[in-house]
Amino acid sequence: MEKHQEGVWIIDVDGRTVFANERMAEILGTSPLEMIGQPSFTYVFPEDVDAAQRLFDSKKRGDTKAFHFKLRRKDGSAVWADVQGTPLRNAAGVFNGIVGTFSISTEQNTKPTISPTARSS
Repeated sequence: MEKHQEGVWIIDVDGRTVFANERMAEILGTSPLEMIGQPSFTYVFPEDVDAAQRLFDSKKRGDTKAFHFKLRRKDGSAVWADVQGTPLRNAAGVFNGIVGTFSISTEQNTKPTISPTARSS
């Protein structure tokens, strides 16, 4: 079985984890099973919660721009990620959550950004 290079993380309308692949759990230093049902904000540093909430709200409104963000691993250490978050909507167009793909970033910033990342495709 091929190992995904990117982490895949799906959160629901309340920001709780409904799916995480093995790579996503590895990025966060945990297991997919431990992530299920956990608030996504569990993996955010307290000083970044406001920025994370703004990002979540922008995705609810339909923003599909990539962003760069610092996540908190289970052991408390930081890991920067380039993230492509896509809003999930049901057939009626109602927001159901977000599916995100995460890659460990080689670029370290002092604050999260919601501007497009400089990743090459």
